[in-house]
Amino acid sequence: MLTQHVFDFEAEEIGRPECDLAMTGLLPGSEIIETQYASVKRVSVIYERPLSGRPCLTSTNESREFFKQYWKDNPAWDQEQFVVACLDTKHRVQCVVPITIGTLDASLVHPREVFKPAVIEGSAAVILSHNHPSGNTAPSREDLDVTDRLTEAGKLLGITVLDHIIHGDGTGDVLSIRESR
Repeated sequence: MLTQHVFDFEAEEIGRPECDLAMTGLLPGSEIIETQYASVKRVSVIYERPLSGRPCLTSTNESREFFKQYWKDNPAWDQEQFVVACLDTKHRVQCVVPITIGTLDASLVHPREVFKPAVIEGSAAVILSHNHPSGNTAPSREDLDVTDRLTEAGKLLGITVLDHIIHGDGTGDVLSIRESR
């Protein structure tokens, strides 16, 4: 399972040559590899809990609160970041995986990367989330298009996209694209 392979890094393993980068999907020589490692380490610490203790996201409000806390615990450093929360059939969080780290106002997202952790985990559903460094949670046309494209891709895989949550950095505001439509 992805959570066992990606998130089982101990603090002392981070940065050691024998750490298997291929297993994490991180690229050697990447300028943001330390950031990626930090994200993996941070996610593992926050969400590595027994399954019974994992959050169950059955409403838009629960999803908003979950990601409000996620982004508070994982500040985005003035760059757009895109993450996916993989959920089981009861909508319990299996894992939260950083997908991309973009620029000040853009983050390129491809369905292949978004659904890879969900397929590996055997997830029934996902919730997408990304931040807006500007603090403005209003979805852009691109945000809406990406949500629609990923929803369609999820249907082909049998993985439901439940929502896409946008977080406004510095404001703590969150917006549910599902609810805003």
